Parts: sequence; structure tokens; C-alpha cells
Amino acid sequence: MLLTVAAFFFVLSIVVFVHELGHFVVGKLNGICVVAFSFGFGPKILRKKVGETEYSIGALPFGGYVKFAGETVEGESDAGKSPREPEVPPERMYRNKAPWRRMLVVLAGPVMNFILALFVYIFSLFFEGIYVNPSTAINEVEKGGPAEVAGLEVGDRILAIDGERLAYWGQIEKLLSKRKAEPSQYAILRGVDTLSISIAPRYDSEAHSWRIGIVSHLPARVGDVKKESPAERAGLRSGATILSINDTTVATYSDMEDRILPRPGVPMKFTWEIDGVVRSAVITPGSGEAASEGSRVDVVKVGQIGISPYYEKVRISLGEALVYGSRSFASLFAAIMDFLGKLFSGKATLRAIGGPIRVGIMAGDMIRWGFSYLVYFLAFFSLNLAIFNLLPILPFDGGHFVLGLIELVTRRRIGQKVQQVLTQVGFMILIVLMVFILAVDVFNIVR
Repeated sequence: MLLTVAAFFFVLSIVVFVHELGHFVVGKLNGICVVAFSFGFGPKILRKKVGETEYSIGALPFGGYVKFAGETVEGESDAGKSPREPEVPPERMYRNKAPWRRMLVVLAGPVMNFILALFVYIFSLFFEGIYVNPSTAINEVEKGGPAEVAGLEVGDRILAIDGERLAYWGQIEKLLSKRKAEPSQYAILRGVDTLSISIAPRYDSEAHSWRIGIVSHLPARVGDVKKESPAERAGLRSGATILSINDTTVATYSDMEDRILPRPGVPMKFTWEIDGVVRSAVITPGSGEAASEGSRVDVVKVGQIGISPYYEKVRISLGEALVYGSRSFASLFAAIMDFLGKLFSGKATLRAIGGPIRVGIMAGDMIRWGFSYLVYFLAFFSLNLAIFNLLPILPFDGGHFVLGLIELVTRRRIGQKVQQVLTQVGFMILIVLMVFILAVDVFNIVR
């Protein structure tokens, strides 16, 4: 429990702090007086005033806030002061700035969250490398595809393409994307024989890539092991090869999933080999959550023992990290937007919605897998927070942006009373939404 709480506050504090830092920096650049910038909430542990801004650290180190002079009219005198603000010239007050400047300030928070997520992907991939399937063995051949027509068979292993030796499966896709429709010479190991086969790829319009119609499955080998999981308690370690489950041989990781996922709570005998030693143990899969397949987004209960597939890491250059990281960021953004579209169209169930409780539980799960998992989850949470904050209602940044946009177009500022009413309505919507999400969270936990 303590680890889960610590992981949740670690993610929340960084994401919210970066968000507020965006408002702070852009506010300063636009000449707005920043009265206070705080990391954390509650009683102040440390505080120091530098120039016109008081910097502080709160006792509850999660998130933070920025206070601009003249951010609200209530409590301010005509001179532009509030009881806790210094004497501020009218031109340096937030509410007196041009609408486009205020729009930049409110957008800066979500933009910083977008940038944080993108940077996490880029630099994590640069420092850690990409995860690759170390096998080049063919497990499936598409019927009627270029590979089958050329004579490739299940069990063949691709050694090289046009003389370039292969170390992992992903190299095949990279080489195909370079050569496009041009035929290539494949060096194939079949049994003890080495064959040379020419194959011309075919463009897959759905996948937007060049393919020859072959698939390689991950081996039945253990990658990471989750702390406090059934697998760890049974003695399974990274690098172990699963030989059988309930005395039935397994050859690929998907074979293992086919046996584990449908059987939460059902004891099973696992036999594995590691460092030349064969071991066995009875492991009872716990009950976890997984996305269901199909056009309707749902979350179902499945069996899990706390292991991930085995991948090897390949170091990449900063340029490659920029490409891979940007693609990962774009894919995550597209997936979130697709989910929101399905949610509002009724193609996603309430079980797929996650609030603060589920986010906290997910953060705890990620840290038990390893710190790198938590870092990627931070990017996921940061991107979600950015999108959520852009909702066009007050008090969200998106609502303030819309007010600035209306003022910019009409050249008339919406009255303070109207803004107060819109803010109150927005808070009511937010409260109802949070109560609903918390109720869904509780329902998802106890079901």
C-alpha cells in the first residue's frame, strides 16, 4: 500500500508541477507579476521571496500552484492589490493583459504536459534502447502472401537479407521499408540447409507498410517479473524458459497466455528451465484487468502471474530515439482520442473508465514492474491530464482559452458576473463528474 501511494504521488507531483511551471514561465515572459509559485500544498516547509515572487515548498509534495497578480477581481482594490499581493502596476496584472497573451499563459500548462510526455518517450528510448524480438524464426506464413509464393515455410529462420545479417526480427521491417517493392535475396536456414530465396514485398494498406506475409512469435521466455506477484513468490526469474504448463508443452509466449488468461484463481503446474536447471512449482494466477478485443472497448478480468515477454534491448542513436519516441507519442495520443470517441459514442463501457483510485492502483502496479514502467506511465498520465485540461469549460484551462478567444474575436470582454456564473456551473459539472468517476472506480474495484 505504501509503495502504491508513493508511486501515485511521484507521478502526480511531477505532472502537476510541470503543468504549473508552464503557466509560470509563460506568465513571466509576458510581463505578468507572479505573486507565488509553490511546489506542494499545505503548510510551508520552506519559503523564500526572490524579487516579486515568493517560492515555497508545501508539506504535501504533490503538484503545485501559481498565483498571478490580478488573476481575479474579487478582493482586489483599484490600485491592483490584494491583502497578500505587493503593489502591482495595472499593466502587469493578469486580467489587464491582451487576450492573446492570457491565452498563451493558460495553454502553457497543457502544452508542457504534452512536451513532458514526448520527452519521456524520446529520452527513455535513447537511454534504455528499444525492445526487440531476438528471434528471426518464422512461426506463421500468410496464405497467398509473397513469402508463401516464394517458398518460405514455418520453422525457417532468416539469416540475412541482401547479405545484411539479422540480429532481431525488427530489422526485417526496417529493410523492407527501405527497399519497398524491390525484390531482395533472403538467406534462409531450413534444418541444416541454407537456402537463397528472392522475395518482392507487397504494400499493406491497412498497416501502411511493406510486408512479405510472415510472423514470428515471442518465445516462451520470461522477461520482467513483477514484485510481490505469484511468479516471484514461486521463484520464477527473468530469463527463465517455460517448458510446460500442467505437463502440456508450450513453445511461444502466446501459448502461455492462452492457458493463463482464462484461469484466474486456478492452480497450475509450471515447469521451467533457467541456468541449465529445470524447476517446477504450482502457481495460482491472480485476477487482473485487461482490455477486451473487439469493436466495443471493455475491461475484463483475466488470470495473471506477473511476468512479461522476454525482449532484448538494442541501443539507438538520438536521431532514432526522436523518430521512435515521436511515433510512440503519436500512437498514444491517437489511442486516447480514439477511446474518448468511443466513450462518447457508447462504444466503451464504464469499466474502461479510470479515476484517481484506478490511477493510483495503476501507478503502484507500474512501480512493482520496475521504475522504467512507472516513467512510461508518467508520460501516459501527463498526456491524459493535458487533454482533460483542454475541456472548454471553466475552471479548466480550455475554458479560460475559450473566453480569451471570444474576447479576441468580438473585442469585448465577457463580464465578471457572467464569468463567475460560468465558473460556478463548471465547478458543479466538475464535482458531478468527479463523484461519478469515483463511484465508477469503487464499482470497478469491488466487482
